Parts: sequence; C-alpha cells; structure tokens
Amino acid sequence: MLRSVTAGIFTLLLTAPAMAGTRNLTWYLDGGVVTLEVVVSRGYAEVPLSGGMVAGTLRVKPEGDAVISRVQTIPATVDPRAEKGLAALDERRDALGDRLKALESREEIFKAAARSQSAKAPRKSKSNPEPVTAIRQGTDFALARLEEVYRARRTAEKELKGVEARRLELARKANVGGSVARIWLQSKSGRVTVEYAVAEGSWKPLYDLRLDGSGAAKVSLMALLPESDPSTTVFVSPLRLSAPEAPGTLRRAASGDYAAIVAYTLPVAVTESLSPRLPLTLLLTNTTAEPLPAGDVSCYWKGEFRGTALLTGLAPGERKELLCGGSPAPVPVTVKR
Repeated sequence: MLRSVTAGIFTLLLTAPAMAGTRNLTWYLDGGVVTLEVVVSRGYAEVPLSGGMVAGTLRVKPEGDAVISRVQTIPATVDPRAEKGLAALDERRDALGDRLKALESREEIFKAAARSQSAKAPRKSKSNPEPVTAIRQGTDFALARLEEVYRARRTAEKELKGVEARRLELARKANVGGSVARIWLQSKSGRVTVEYAVAEGSWKPLYDLRLDGSGAAKVSLMALLPESDPSTTVFVSPLRLSAPEAPGTLRRAASGDYAAIVAYTLPVAVTESLSPRLPLTLLLTNTTAEPLPAGDVSCYWKGEFRGTALLTGLAPGERKELLCGGSPAPVPVTVKR
C-alpha cells in the first residue's frame, strides 16, 4: 500500500501555459524532495503540487534572467468527472464493508449451529430412528454454509482491495488533497525551478559485504526505493531532510527495485574464528569521505553467505564492530580509534 501511496507524489502534470522540463526526486532517510524545472510562457504558469507536500517547503527559483513577480498557492480543483468516480467508488466500498459485516454475523450463526449439532446426544425415537445420521447431516449442513460464507468473504475482500486500489489511483491522478502553485514572471517567458519536500516515503539502505581474507571488504550499497513515475529521475542521499548539506555529500542516482548505488573497498579486520558454525565478527572502517547510513548488511565469506548484521551508521573515519550471523538484530559496538 505504501508504494502505491508514494507513487502519487511524482505525477506532476502541468497545465497550460506551463511546460515541464526535467523532474527529479531525491529520497532522504526520512522523506524526499521533488524538483521540477518549468518553462513559463505568456508570463504565467500553474504547477500542481502533491498532497503530501510538507507545509512551508515550497521554493521557486528563477533561472537565467527570469524575474518572479508573484507566487500564490491555492487548493487544487478536482475534475467533476473524477469527483463522480470517487463518489461511486466510495459507495461501492461502503457496500462491501456492509457485506463483510453481514458475512461475519452469518459466520457466527453457522459456527454456533455446527457446535450445537456436534454437541447433541444421539437419542433414538420413532420420529428420529437414525439420530447419528441426523446429527451428521445437521453438522454437514452448517459446515457447508460456513464454506459458502468463507468463499463470499474472500470474494468481497478481493473486490474491496481492488476498489481501494482504483480509488487511490484516481485520487492520485486527480491530485486530491493537493494544491497548485501559481507563478507570475515579469517577462513573457522564462524558466523556474520548483522544489518542495514530501514526508511520505523514504529509501532503505542495504549492504552486501564480501570478504576474501585479504584484509579488505568489498561493500556495495543498494537502495530499496518507493514506486515512482518512470519519467522521474531518482536520487538518494545518506542524510535526513533536516540535516545540513555538508560539502562533499553526494546524491547518487538510483533506479530499479533493488538499486545499486555505489561500491567501496574498505579495510576490515576479522576478530573471531572463521568457523562456519560460529558468528563472524569483524571490525569495519569507513575510509570514505561520505557517511554510510544505517542499514541491514548481508555478509559473505569467500562467496559463502554467513548471515546478516545491522549497521547503525558509519561516519567518515569511524570504525564499528559487526556480528554477522549472530542474533537477528545484533547491536554494533562503536570502537574508539
């Protein structure tokens, strides 16, 4: 669900008379920053902004000799056709919710009936010469009705999931909850860069750490990314949104579901036995000029997977001890230099 929600951040459809240039998204560890280049004609442009925009983060920068005379933000207007479609989906969603509640009640009734039948003591009489058979038939009837309820519930739940997905997609396309930046220039044409932060979504750092006994480790940093619009160029940063942009901190381009970001060769010292039946303990040093963000580490010894570790972050010049293949969530110990 989260991937579908965050996908709506990136569909920035510009209405005339604005034309979109490049669209970039930089994921931080706690959110993202959308950057959009806009070509303005006739001195005016309207730029849709996502409903997930963080209040107060909108920036509009003039490019070249363009001069901004005014910027105004107004709520986005939803197309009447989209409103009608959303209302229909809401009505269907409510109906399915009522259906599921009714099925829950029927389930309880038939469960009680099945329990009641199975608890009956078989008593033979003239009107009931085969009590065991009658009890079995009653139990089978209740169980058959329960199976019907279960099938109906699965069908309703599947349809409800589809309705939710269609509603989310329609709301995304209609920019429900979003706003519009209205931009005026002093000249009739020009270019501006629109930028704002979004709080929904972030990237997740993952590492491959490969050892061959040489005293160095090949460390590959990967990224799990939220879904994004294919026309958006995605970057990742090892910082948080509120952190100052330190000189030398690089954004890395990223694409794909398990995106390779950058590879390092870092000094490592193995401090425990290399028996495959024991956890692998090692001391890793960050000799790069960039911080390594916190993330899960997959450890390999001469190509053999030796378990996982947790890196809580590694500043430039810092060393930390990692336990590969130990407890599910080992706590690294910072080693003072």
